[in-house]
Amino acid sequence: LSNIKIPGIKAPLLLRKDTTDAAMFDQVFLHDEYKIGFSFEPKVIIDAGANIGLFSILMKNRFPGAKVICIEPDKENCELLKKNLSSYDNVEMVNAGLWNCITKLNVLDKYNAGHSAMVVEEDAINGKVAAVTIDSLMQAYALNHIDILKIDIETSEKELFLKNYEQWLPKVRMIIIELHDWLRPGCSRAFIEA
Repeated sequence: LSNIKIPGIKAPLLLRKDTTDAAMFDQVFLHDEYKIGFSFEPKVIIDAGANIGLFSILMKNRFPGAKVICIEPDKENCELLKKNLSSYDNVEMVNAGLWNCITKLNVLDKYNAGHSAMVVEEDAINGKVAAVTIDSLMQAYALNHIDILKIDIETSEKELFLKNYEQWLPKVRMIIIELHDWLRPGCSRAFIEA
């Protein structure tokens, strides 16, 4: 593990050597992929597809008072996510996949892209990881709204926006999403139609 200190960031963060972590770091901290001008102060942020927590770290440093809920299905990513966010208050970590219903999922490196692009597929009988919904998260954490919903869930956005979004979607102020149509056609369509 490499221990990285970044000016303006409260605590050092850990990156795994010889993985996609460095590329994710470059995206978030060097290329400023999430340098967004917010016209409001977010109080509730959900980081779906949190990976090792880089987006959440950025948000907690920018908005220290915000409640951040990280969702990450990959166990190894989740372990590093917990370490990376251990210096921050009011952060919850959920080792699960985001889906449109409560079920079970399997986590796969379907596209040989490493830890930054783990895919989940439904397997209600033999799935190894739980699926959560936005509704179930809102209920579990007593949320009546979400200020920022960041979604980078490697094609599962198609499932998320196909059904069961009617209750929670109007309660989301801003969505930051990466769509993966090049891997699975229909992701953008499901999102835009919802």
